[in-house]
Amino acid sequence: MSTVRVAAHVHSEWSDDASWSLPDIASAFARRGYGVVLLCEHSRGFAAGDWDSYLSACAAASTADVLLVPGIEYNDADNVVHVPVWGDVPFFGPTPEIPELLAKAAAEDGVAVLAHPWRKEAWRRYDPAWAPYLTAVEVWIRKYDGIAPDRRAVQLARREGLREFVALDFHTGRQFFPLAMSLRLDGDEVDRAAVHRALRAGTFEALAFSRSALRYLHGARLRALELAESARRAARRLRH
Repeated sequence: MSTVRVAAHVHSEWSDDASWSLPDIASAFARRGYGVVLLCEHSRGFAAGDWDSYLSACAAASTADVLLVPGIEYNDADNVVHVPVWGDVPFFGPTPEIPELLAKAAAEDGVAVLAHPWRKEAWRRYDPAWAPYLTAVEVWIRKYDGIAPDRRAVQLARREGLREFVALDFHTGRQFFPLAMSLRLDGDEVDRAAVHRALRAGTFEALAFSRSALRYLHGARLRALELAESARRAARRLRH
């Protein structure tokens, strides 16, 4: 058994709204102590013919210190609901119907996570019938939530019996933040197959500031982070 620190939901220049190269991502995250990066390219603008090239590019940019795991963040037709999928799966198309996507990913042993459910009020489209096909819900996303988790997403995850995921939604250096998934592998080998197995098995824990993120999802710690995030946003508005 071994444990690896994972950066989840990271976009490279293979996405239409990001610019970091895969080698630069590998280097930057390795310096910050991550052993695995769960990449998450946007499905829009991606094509089935790109998939094999993307897999090869991720393998080529991986190093002895960090493994880049390819993944796709699928969105529905009007770009409201987003679902990252990882696994040894095909490309499911640029704008799949979400129920069909979830069923197909599950049939291929893929891992699906509901991303930032409060972005564009995506939660309003959530169907409890999706829960058996989902591994987790993003409850703390650096890009959207800042330095505090979203208590509404936490409540959604717990109501649906889904695990909590923390993610960066990394597009620029502004999204570096000490959030990570601690992934327990079933052996000492850190490769894509082992990462996929651990995600499917749910042998992971959400971390914030190198501690269990669960300690920040309720009570006084959550309230303190929410106050700090409110102050951060107010200061940003004043600067602009």
